[in-house]
Amino acid sequence: MSGIARVLAQRGERVTGCDRADSPLLTALRAEGIACAVGHGPDHCDDADRLVVSGAIPADAPELVRAREHGLPIRHRSEELAEILAAHDRRVVVAGAHGKTTTTSMLAFAAMELGLDPTFVVGGEVRDLGTNARGGASGLAIVEGDESDGSVARLPADLAVVLNVDLDHLDHYASIAEVVGLFSAWSARLPATGLLIVGDDIPLASPARIARFGLGTGEGLRALDARAIAGGVAFRPSRGPAEVRLAVPGIHNAGNACAAALVLEELGIALDDGFAVLARFRGAGRRYEVLGTRDGVTVVDDYAHHPAELTAALAAARSQATGRLIVLFQPHMPWRTRQFAAEFAAALLQADQVVLLETYLARGAPDADASAQRIADRIVAADGPPVELALDGAAAADRLRAITRSGDLLICCGAGPVDAVARAVLA
Repeated sequence: MSGIARVLAQRGERVTGCDRADSPLLTALRAEGIACAVGHGPDHCDDADRLVVSGAIPADAPELVRAREHGLPIRHRSEELAEILAAHDRRVVVAGAHGKTTTTSMLAFAAMELGLDPTFVVGGEVRDLGTNARGGASGLAIVEGDESDGSVARLPADLAVVLNVDLDHLDHYASIAEVVGLFSAWSARLPATGLLIVGDDIPLASPARIARFGLGTGEGLRALDARAIAGGVAFRPSRGPAEVRLAVPGIHNAGNACAAALVLEELGIALDDGFAVLARFRGAGRRYEVLGTRDGVTVVDDYAHHPAELTAALAAARSQATGRLIVLFQPHMPWRTRQFAAEFAAALLQADQVVLLETYLARGAPDADASAQRIADRIVAADGPPVELALDGAAAADRLRAITRSGDLLICCGAGPVDAVARAVLA
């Protein structure tokens, strides 16, 4: 939502917005001339010509009620994003269950560094650029597509990237087959002159050309011999330079870089040049973001909230840790905790000590059967590392300061406000 607001404002529209709580993001938007209110109210629609909403907004929100009463057009954020894309003649959309924010950020950074003057909208801050969105003057647009509610299907693309497929959003999909069906229908609408870039073992067809990528041997552009290095990961591409050394940790990012390099190649950038600029990319906000150190403890924030993401984030942390690995994890949404408690526990076995926060409720009603205690019980049953539950963010920060010592790496994971806990530890 904030990225869309930024692009529209940069194009001369008067944009206002609201959120349920204040945040540094709202402060930044206000500094850019976008008025942001805290809380909801019907008067927010006054003098507006349309209302743009996210999927987290309930149907009885006062702005929606007022808009319906006055016949004000209401658009889902994906519809507004599709309008932004429609104004461009080269449209790159990056989708997939995991890695899409990082890969879209890689592309936005590279396109800026290469002077391509792109419009971009990313689901997290591109740390090198200090923003998540920009309205460029060229015909190139790079955006992150969201499969969580199926809305990626609304986005027109000439270059489509599907990184991977997984069952994450159980409130919208009953099976992986349904997720594959979404991406299949979307890729079937690509133009014959377009390109579909797709990861291993994803059964997609398209009238467009298809290029594949992945880790290890296989079809397409491969990241071979990927290994952890200090501060990042190194690998040998199957085409292009002899070696690439990324400044972002995690073996999975070698695959993300290959996908990004294929997009850049389609945009006319040689692989050697594409990988060279990707090697300077320092990461996306809340994606293995090193926030700082305190008393010799390195503190990292990560958005991981699915077992596959948590496993990858902790593997990256373990590859960078010189001492103990301490993990704060907050599960996100009750249905995810119920479904994946065992998988979360298995991922957390990589830690030396675990602190859990109660399941974060982004929307809907609480569920006593979906407590983070389900995860803790499974860690104990597996004879895993010491694990405890913290009452709230303040208590978690106090406990983490107490148990960490010089040389430890603390990673705080979750799609909820665990980044605030990470920053409190550093305070």
